[in-house]
Amino acid sequence: MTTPNNTSRYISRLRRAFLLRVHPDRFRAQSEHVRREQAVLVQMLSDRLGEQDFLEFATPSLRANIDSPWSDKSSTYNSYPYSIETNDGTLIKTSIQLNTHPQQILESMASSINFQSPPIQSSTASSAFDNKNLSSFSNDNRYNNNNSTLWEHDSNRQVVDQIIWNAGLFGQGQYYRQQTVSRSSSDRNLLHFLQNNMDPNDIKERKLNRINASAAALVARRAFQFAAIDGTGLGWSSASLAICLSRLTALYDEHKSQLNTLSFYPFRLVLSSDEFMRQVDLYGGVIRLNPAATPLQWLGTLATVTTESIRALKQNRQRLKDNLAIVENALDIKVVKGYSCEPEDYHRCIEMLAMESTSDTSKEQDKTSLTMALNNASLVIESDQACRRGKLRKDGTFEVGAGMSMSAIRSTLNSFTIRAREYTQIETHHMEECRKMEERVIYELGLQKVSKASKLLTYEQMSQCLVNLISKDEEDKDVLRTFLAGQAIGISGRGQPCHLGDDGSIVIPWNVS
Repeated sequence: MTTPNNTSRYISRLRRAFLLRVHPDRFRAQSEHVRREQAVLVQMLSDRLGEQDFLEFATPSLRANIDSPWSDKSSTYNSYPYSIETNDGTLIKTSIQLNTHPQQILESMASSINFQSPPIQSSTASSAFDNKNLSSFSNDNRYNNNNSTLWEHDSNRQVVDQIIWNAGLFGQGQYYRQQTVSRSSSDRNLLHFLQNNMDPNDIKERKLNRINASAAALVARRAFQFAAIDGTGLGWSSASLAICLSRLTALYDEHKSQLNTLSFYPFRLVLSSDEFMRQVDLYGGVIRLNPAATPLQWLGTLATVTTESIRALKQNRQRLKDNLAIVENALDIKVVKGYSCEPEDYHRCIEMLAMESTSDTSKEQDKTSLTMALNNASLVIESDQACRRGKLRKDGTFEVGAGMSMSAIRSTLNSFTIRAREYTQIETHHMEECRKMEERVIYELGLQKVSKASKLLTYEQMSQCLVNLISKDEEDKDVLRTFLAGQAIGISGRGQPCHLGDDGSIVIPWNVS
């Protein structure tokens, strides 16, 4: 027997692993018939995993709260053949039945890719489930025309239309002020968004687009043998990113003979529209390509990477590792590179600090006194322009500039030691409280996961958002549970409205109402 949140998480992990193994992009060398079979399977399985019975399978509490008519979907889903490719390139033909119980579908998926076996539901939950047939979102009472929820939505829309109609009587200023207030009040209302603006088919499509982008990235990474491919900084949708990565793979298939190395490892590829001095960074191990460039321009950048470039990158990384060990041992604190610090400046800073640490051995007493206070702290090195003097962040981490000397860094650590310990304790407390509230919200609402959608979001703000969700009355919780079961929630900053994320998650502001 397992908890609902564990079942939901398991289904999410198995779905991702299985779809990446059977995605048609991985079968580029096979016939068109095989790729067509894989594409049909991916589409049908994505639809099947979004059906109501799968949501109820992962969230038993949802079963007692829905009294909608169920329809038999056995005629919609059938047996679908597909192929699995082994490590040696052998193609194994098999099939999967999608018109059976969710437990059997999960077992079939897990066994075909050697994944962990699915959790077994309790006998009570299974018997309650077996009394119902398969259903879909289209047959849910929430989407019928005679539903009171939709009538309430129409009433709200009439209010907004009335404000617009009265604009000519009260003047433009009052019209814009009233319209803005009406819109902003509903942007933070989660129930209003779920009942009126959320489309389950849109969630399915976004999840499938994310899988397509992940599969395209996997194919391109294996073709060029990159350590990783990062396109998150573009701000593109997953569908657009998948097309860009497919162009990159097509470039390799057509022009791989013009490359000067068979493997780009340990370089990682970053797709970015920003301007950089170096497109091939031998210190950060990054190759930057502009997605707006032509494939031949990409080829020109990739052709500059040689075996000598790879050897220089490995030497720079080994030198950084040795010097970093010396600096961390001298300061007794973890040292990391900040966002604004260039990789080359970071390498030179660590090298300079290591030389100073080797020649200066008179600070052992200061090091010992800081050992207990800075147990979980870290030292972030930013650029000189971003940090001109050492300071302490709210999360208890120290921030220094890349041009600061070892003595100046030690002075910063000594000045903020006591406050750093207090900040760290407060941050740890908020983190633990947030984790407890997260587990409770996941369990009560049947969520797949709760995560941060903004790097600027604090654990205190995230805890406040979870408290707002958990403090709703039971009637509102029942409504939330019917919409959020099996879904992922991302918590963003204060100014963001409720909306769907690119990965299909539901993004809400931390001050959600």
